[in-house]
Amino acid sequence: HRLNLEEEHDMIIDCHGHYTTAPKAHEEFRKRQIEALKNPAAAPGKSTRDMTDDQIRESLEKSQLKLQRERGTDLTIFSPRAGGMGHHIGNETTSKDWSERCNELIHRVCTLYPENFVGVCQLPQSPGVSPGAACSAELERCVKEYGFIGCNLNPDPSGGYWTDPPLTDKWWYPLYEKMVELEVPAMVHVSASCNPNFHFTGAHYINADTSAFMQFLTSDLFKDFPTLKFIIPH
Repeated sequence: HRLNLEEEHDMIIDCHGHYTTAPKAHEEFRKRQIEALKNPAAAPGKSTRDMTDDQIRESLEKSQLKLQRERGTDLTIFSPRAGGMGHHIGNETTSKDWSERCNELIHRVCTLYPENFVGVCQLPQSPGVSPGAACSAELERCVKEYGFIGCNLNPDPSGGYWTDPPLTDKWWYPLYEKMVELEVPAMVHVSASCNPNFHFTGAHYINADTSAFMQFLTSDLFKDFPTLKFIIPH
């Protein structure tokens, strides 16, 4: 990739950035959404959609943008905070609402700073629920409406208990078909761990990366999908 500046130089791309400094209103919505699973009176409202552009700018100027300037990177491939995806929480409806709001927020960041960020979406995964229809629809929405260039794919929506089939199982194929159709890759990325055996970043993340790699290595997945692309980040 090339970028025309005052002097042409190779574009330096950070391929793995998360919105870890999102405005407090975003996390407050999530807290209320989780509370509403136990107490319907605690409805979460629309706070994430009411936050101002200035709140978003403030959350980035002293963190991600500051680091871009210090490190000399040109562009960050940006996605919702992985530890906050929380696919094990609630049900398919919970995950759909949360994922849509997370992706809308990433889109706002990319709209405010189109030269600095390009989006990758969170998928509305849920344990035991096929990643076909809902995930494919959200991926297509984000690619076609928001200009996103990929998705985060959680190989373990259960949060450390691995209750779903391996990534090479045909259970995942409807999503892969959509990825191939849209010509976008998936970043293999788990979320928080509920299993006390696995620290979520120090163990669960690395376990998942190694497990996914070995699943791919020992299968014929890429014979079925020769143009399918994954990124294993850690």
